[in-house]
Amino acid sequence: MIPDALRAEYEQRFSLYDTDGDGYLTADDFTERARVLTAAVGEPDGSAKARALQAGMRNTFEELAALAEVDTAGRLDREQFVAAFARAGATGLLGRVVGPSIAATVALADADGDGVVSLADFTAVHRAAGYSAAQAEAAFRALDQDGDGRLKLEAWQAP
Repeated sequence: MIPDALRAEYEQRFSLYDTDGDGYLTADDFTERARVLTAAVGEPDGSAKARALQAGMRNTFEELAALAEVDTAGRLDREQFVAAFARAGATGLLGRVVGPSIAATVALADADGDGVVSLADFTAVHRAAGYSAAQAEAAFRALDQDGDGRLKLEAWQAP
């Protein structure tokens, strides 16, 4: 059984990823989500950061599809998506599922390329992604393990 709070979080993610609003997720939804996010922060489509986010989002879909036992050319409904995310968490695979897209999103927030992301930059990207300021701040605080108010990309992305 999936706890209600976790189910609500996964259902919110489903809604954010369902870019065409048809009630299903396909690889195209994840590609469009990456495009919308990069455009929202002014990142050019063909940039290295945009390509990394597209690849990370594609990886997320492929990993979730595998966990749901759905062909990557197919689609996930809300329940399959929720169950796949829950299975990823329960089996320790969550990092493999979302790690590349999270890393690319954090890198996208590093607007000046100095390897450090401020709370303001992190929040701006996550607000563009559809999360509330409170959700973005909570995620930032969870990633800011030394509590200095800055995310250092190389330290966070290290294995």
